[in-house]
Amino acid sequence: MAEPNTFTGFCNHLGVWKFDHPDQVDRFVARKFTGCELTVTIEDKAIAKTRLQESGFHAMLKPWVAEGHQIDVLKRTMLEAVFGLKEVPHPVTGEVFLVLREPHTSKLTKAQYSELIERTLEIAAGCGVILEAPNEYKARKLKERRAAEKAARKGRAA
Repeated sequence: MAEPNTFTGFCNHLGVWKFDHPDQVDRFVARKFTGCELTVTIEDKAIAKTRLQESGFHAMLKPWVAEGHQIDVLKRTMLEAVFGLKEVPHPVTGEVFLVLREPHTSKLTKAQYSELIERTLEIAAGCGVILEAPNEYKARKLKERRAAEKAARKGRAA
């Protein structure tokens, strides 16, 4: 199992916060970062994108990639289609050019990632490409694993 680098906690009404598993945090930091200067980012769990969204979006694009498209081009295309472009003046010439409004999936909130996933599914379907949503993939894999476990139990019982 991969070592965690994200830890949850809770902040009460007085602004006092604690990690859910402080010993786990201490062990992780001691093992990986002893002697290092660190920066800690604290964000609302309800806002932060989930690991399922992050990894699931990339995995979801695989059928399109299998058709010969580059994943970076697909990501940029979807970010443009979902969030649009904005005008930015060139710092030297003053010429106005267009850039992605949301250029990086790593900076998206949970709500933005959900929108990106949903719209990508719609856009792909409109192009004749059927993609599997991350939550549907996870549910399918769980069902397959349970069926395999059940079959294995039946095999041992026989």
